This record gives sequence, structure tokens and C-alpha cells, in this order.
Amino acid sequence: MSTENQNQGRLHGKVVMMTGVSKGLGKQNAIELAKAGAKLSISARSEAALLETVALCEAQGAEVLGVVCDVTDVEHLENYVARTVERFGRIDVLINNANFEAELTPFLQQDISSLRTAFEVGAMAVWRLMQLCHPHMARAEGTASIINLVSGVYETGMEGYASYVPDKAAIRGLSMVAARELGASGIRVNTLAPVALTDTILHGLAPEYSEFVKQQMSVNPLGRFGDPAADIAPVLIFLASDDSRWITGQNFNADGGAVIQA
Repeated sequence: MSTENQNQGRLHGKVVMMTGVSKGLGKQNAIELAKAGAKLSISARSEAALLETVALCEAQGAEVLGVVCDVTDVEHLENYVARTVERFGRIDVLINNANFEAELTPFLQQDISSLRTAFEVGAMAVWRLMQLCHPHMARAEGTASIINLVSGVYETGMEGYASYVPDKAAIRGLSMVAARELGASGIRVNTLAPVALTDTILHGLAPEYSEFVKQQMSVNPLGRFGDPAADIAPVLIFLASDDSRWITGQNFNADGGAVIQA
């Protein structure tokens, strides 16, 4: 049975919020969530890019709400949650995917503004959205799920990523605290550290940086690149579904073993 067939309908009827769907893994995963039967509330800063992703998800038969949202703006986040609840009545799954693109610069040459931006897009937005969504996710049966996207670099301390790594480590730490505290509200909180060859890496980066990223991604025990649809989306869908109802506070490295290779 194909991965697509295995995932079909696994999220039927679930209301899934997901940030950062304008391109890359966010866009590709949104399409796979639509195929899995989710009702989607998706957001991005770029209206044009957001509308493109909305159309691709609707083409899979999903009911989709697209909301322009800058995750660094509290009012934008409040509007995003309010519109989602107004449209769907509840929130079953929150996926914090919006990401500050890594800046490959030696630590002593990085300005602290990079660190500030990384935290505003990352840990601070995750903090705020989890708090804002909590009243609409709390339920006795424990079927609500929060999935916060991180990166294996928080475990390896990869050089050149002095702003990116601390943010991912902060999201991981915050997620563990939230898992302990929100469990009483029936909400699971896990993190996912994906590595996959996305359209952005292939076509959206400077050629020399794209080659560097691809070289780093190729170093893993399985000896190949990860595929967004076949290798990452099934893990994301598992964490969003009731199949993972007894799992919280954990990190999932969907990376072909790259972290152990490191």
C-alpha cells in the first residue's frame, strides 16, 4: 500500500491550523494534510503565496481557510485564531511551522538582531499561539495535538547557525514544559525535526548555499535525501492523528538518522 493510501482519511474531520505554508516544507505538508482529510486553516505572510497553497489544498478536496498572518504580530495571531474558530468552531491540531531561515554566518560576525528575529518568528510565536489556541483545544478525551517544528541542529550545535540553533532549542524546551502543563487539558505537545529536500532548497536558495545544504542533508545512515511527502508528512500526520494519543513531550527526528551520524 502506498504512503498516500495509508494516510488517506486519517485526519478526516479534524481542524488543523498550520503557519508558514507559503513555500517549502510547509506548503508541501499542507497539501498532504489536505489529502489526509483535514479541514485546514493555513497562514502565511504573503497573500499571493498563501492563495496558491489554498488552491492546491482545495484541489485535494479539503475545506480550507487561508489567513494572511505575520507570526511576529500579536494582533495577526489573535485574528488568525479568531477566524479559525469562527469558521470551524474548534481547533484539533496546531502545527507551528513558520520558520526564520537559517543565516549561515560565523557567531562572531552575527548581529544580535538575527537572534531577535529568529526568536520572534520562532519561540515567541509558538508561545503565543499555544496560549491563544488552548481554550479552543482543551477537551477531556485528549485528542488535541500541538506539533512544533524544530531542527536536529539544536542537538548538534551546528556551526554558523548561532541564531537558528538557540531558537530551535528554545522551542524544544518550551514544548516539553507545555506537554507537562497542557496534558491536564487533554492536549499533547510534541516536536518534529524534519530533514527533506524541498522545492525551496532546490530552487529558492543561492546556488552555493543550496549546494551546502544538500551536502549536509546527504550525510545520514540511509544514504539518501528525505522526501517531503513520503518521509515527513506521514510522521506529521501520525502526530496529528489519534494514533499518537499516548505520546506527548517527545521529539521525532525524521532525518534518516542524521542526528546519530553527527
